Amino acid sequence: MFYFVLIVGAAALIALYRFFPNKKIFICFCVTLVIVFCISAFIQIRYSEKELVSRTEIEEIRRQQQIFGDWYADYQQDIDHLDRNWQLYHSIIKSLKTAEVYEYSTYEQLLELEADALEEQAKIHALAVPKDLNSEYAGLLLEIIKKTHNYVDAQTKTISAVRNLADPAKFTDLKFLNQIIKDITIRESPAGLFTATEIAAIREMLVVPGEEVGQ
Repeated sequence: MFYFVLIVGAAALIALYRFFPNKKIFICFCVTLVIVFCISAFIQIRYSEKELVSRTEIEEIRRQQQIFGDWYADYQQDIDHLDRNWQLYHSIIKSLKTAEVYEYSTYEQLLELEADALEEQAKIHALAVPKDLNSEYAGLLLEIIKKTHNYVDAQTKTISAVRNLADPAKFTDLKFLNQIIKDITIRESPAGLFTATEIAAIREMLVVPGEEVGQ
């Protein structure tokens, strides 16, 4: 195709030569056409190379999206579990505030919650960066994991401390027990799990050119 266009162009110039009264004007015209042609050819070659590279890059981004997406789906399930444990913890201590008698069934709830919290803590500490995830995203993922470790450790410590003190064999005075639980909850509770910045940064980095975040 390239040579065909070149031959046709040369033939057209030869034909046009007869209609130009001045050879200098014709030469200037030819030089201008050659310059325009060379620039166009250069741009076309560069565009083709860029398009080829972009296709490869897009395929890799898609692969990285899948790797991160699978990891994040499992991670979100663990976070949902942590939220349920924390909601149950607050439900139990709230029931103690309104109870007239400290029933052993409440302590059994704390025992079950602690066992569940310890199990979830072990799962969170087993979190790792997927081996196929590129290093440019791995640093942010490590920060998410570190924050989650700190959060689950504080949550589990709070639950275990309250469960240990709430043993009916140790305390029968509900008013005193509730005050101690309040102090522990204020002192030991996790400050919060804030990973939105890291997650948003990873998602933005994994956007395919031409697409929007979250598309």
